[in-house]
Amino acid sequence: MNEARGSGRGVVALIHYTAPPTVGGVETVVARQARYLAEAGYRVRVIAGQVEMEAPGVEAIQIPPMYGGHGAIVDLQKVLATGHLPPEFKAWREQLRAALSEALRGADVAILHNVCTLDKNLALSAALYDLVCQEPRRWIGWHHDAVILRAEAPRFPGEPWDLLFRPWPVIHVTVSEARRQALAAAWKIPPEQIHVIPNGVDPGDFFRWTPLTRSLVEQLGLMEADVMLLTPVRITRRKNLETAIAVVKALREKTRWDARLVITGPPGPHSPANRAYLEELRRLRAVWGLENAVHFLYEFVGEGLPEESVADFYTLADAVLLTSREEGFGLPVLEAGLARLPVFAYALPPLEELGGADVFLFPETEGPEALAAAIAHFLETDPIARLRRRVRQKFTWPALIQNQVIPLIEGRVGNLPARF
Repeated sequence: MNEARGSGRGVVALIHYTAPPTVGGVETVVARQARYLAEAGYRVRVIAGQVEMEAPGVEAIQIPPMYGGHGAIVDLQKVLATGHLPPEFKAWREQLRAALSEALRGADVAILHNVCTLDKNLALSAALYDLVCQEPRRWIGWHHDAVILRAEAPRFPGEPWDLLFRPWPVIHVTVSEARRQALAAAWKIPPEQIHVIPNGVDPGDFFRWTPLTRSLVEQLGLMEADVMLLTPVRITRRKNLETAIAVVKALREKTRWDARLVITGPPGPHSPANRAYLEELRRLRAVWGLENAVHFLYEFVGEGLPEESVADFYTLADAVLLTSREEGFGLPVLEAGLARLPVFAYALPPLEELGGADVFLFPETEGPEALAAAIAHFLETDPIARLRRRVRQKFTWPALIQNQVIPLIEGRVGNLPARF
């Protein structure tokens, strides 16, 4: 169990039948919410029937009978599934209520994942319903799924069964507009009484980014960018990087996007002139006001970026931009092919040989405006590029936690009273 770190923000409890290391979709959501709420300064408790979590600021509390697969609970559920109330149900309800009340002591907010709407452990649902009605705190029901939406689900009169077929006195959240409309219709309440907060993704986890990559992405705020262009080259004059910077300037002016350029390599080591060239590029960046848009990773790592981190940036970028006036080969073209990224470059013979008609090549007489226009057209019209950009901007866990979950927790949504 980790000691939750102190902070000026409140205590948030996340409740589900199971949590990591148990594998599952809701378990993954619980883990991401715990991690990013803790990073935002909350003290987080994950309360579940099975849970082991090692994360800063997260406390894991295990109450075994919360798990539907717990031996006694399995037997209890079998009887309940027939519509009969076993005599031991009351005792289990009271036992779980007491254990949960203790685990929730001092918690300002409790997020109940699926336990208000699913029948995986009716004793747990009943115990939590009692606490919702008795203990004053902000209760949030996070409804990923619901038995009321399943036509084949059996319905028996009275508690505990009907607890799953009516809305509890909690703040309701579901994961999609379709699920909101279905639940509102089933409960016969206005859809506006249910909030929609989708699930998210963590690109760093999904692509297994190195800690260095994560640090650079966070430090540079790259997840907030509208477009990220990658130029994976060393800083030498023949790479013509002033034109790459000019392309970003033109792209930003044309689209009003927050377009970024990431140059991964250090100055070439074999000539002092390359460091002088970097200083020229820095001055150009400053003159054009692009200090927050053009990123020389050498400024942050002080050396060449390791190969594994360079590969990470291919998973984040929207396109590869090569403005070299001379190349002997063109390895980034092959790497971009593996990463399924479009390449925009000047039509040098080696790049034509490698990429052929599958890359966007321009005569060397074309200016940066032409490349910027082509990049903008591609990113606006290609469905994969549009989806990629939308996911990065709207469906990453850090953005969802900051923009939607925290306002809900703190009562800054609708007419909810402030809690902290």
